[in-house]
Amino acid sequence: MLFRFIGQYTHGRTSICMNGVTFEGREPSEVTADCAFRFENSVEFEAVGDEPAEAEKPKRGRPKKEAP
Repeated sequence: MLFRFIGQYTHGRTSICMNGVTFEGREPSEVTADCAFRFENSVEFEAVGDEPAEAEKPKRGRPKKEAP
């Protein structure tokens, strides 16, 4: 998965190394699946590109009735 460092709460910092992943500027970096949850739950990072997890989520609500 690709994540981008936003740096909203780091007082103007544009680069950071977190959990062994280096983020330079505002460019996205590849994050392994085993530590992706750490970046998903942080307000300092945003997911970039297509996320397969989003496509796999079931739709909410009641299913539509089929016409007889």
